[in-house]
Amino acid sequence: MRLLLTLCLLLTFGLAAPSMAVDSTTGEKPPNGYGIRLTTFNILSSSLARGGTSRAHRAARWVQGEGADVAAFQEVAKDQLREMQRVMPGYHFFPRRTLGTRGSAIQIAWKTDEVKILKTGAVYRPFLGWQRPIPYVKVRDRGTGRGFWVMAIHNAPGGHETERDISTAKEIDKIKEMVAGGQPVFVIGDVNERSEFCDKVAAATPLVSMNGGTAKRPCPVPRFGGPDWMLGSGAEFSGFEKVYNGISDHPALTAKAWVPANNR
Repeated sequence: MRLLLTLCLLLTFGLAAPSMAVDSTTGEKPPNGYGIRLTTFNILSSSLARGGTSRAHRAARWVQGEGADVAAFQEVAKDQLREMQRVMPGYHFFPRRTLGTRGSAIQIAWKTDEVKILKTGAVYRPFLGWQRPIPYVKVRDRGTGRGFWVMAIHNAPGGHETERDISTAKEIDKIKEMVAGGQPVFVIGDVNERSEFCDKVAAATPLVSMNGGTAKRPCPVPRFGGPDWMLGSGAEFSGFEKVYNGISDHPALTAKAWVPANNR
């Protein structure tokens, strides 16, 4: 009888099903979601300016200091990649040099004790007259076993509008494939446009800017808007920062993504 009475009380007062809501006092998220710290940084190639390995060293230290789980780097020369790999032993890089000399300028790095690689690939598009790859990875959060996609972009600069338009169309096609699988998708990098890239991506996909983007207003231009962007879907974004750290001629961008428990 005592056991039966206890069960009745639990059902009456709703204690049998604990709430997964955010704790209003601590702001903590439920344990079966997961968080990701993302950064993107154009580090200025050694082929364009002196001091390339020093910039790579400082950029790697900065990204580690931010606690990034996944980072995208643009304008990475061979000597700079080697230096970043030395300074960031806890991270794995893709594509490294596996996609050829012209395919190594964009790198994705992920913290191996936080995420596990599932798949790698690339979209080829025109960049200053050459067909060069845009790398992407699918990784799995080690704590929950749930996957997400990251695409790292560097589209053609300056007056190369036609190449950028072709690149954006190809990138959107791949983003649509990623989104169709139901996992979160994060697209970060130097798109060399103030707003056009984000507008096109947001019109064709669920992605919004991590800089406070919403379905109704997906592409707010960051303060001192420039060519670097962070877009994503399937997550809640916070902590967006555009940091002028003096390492490169570009700022570094960083943001947090929280993937709720009800996402795959």
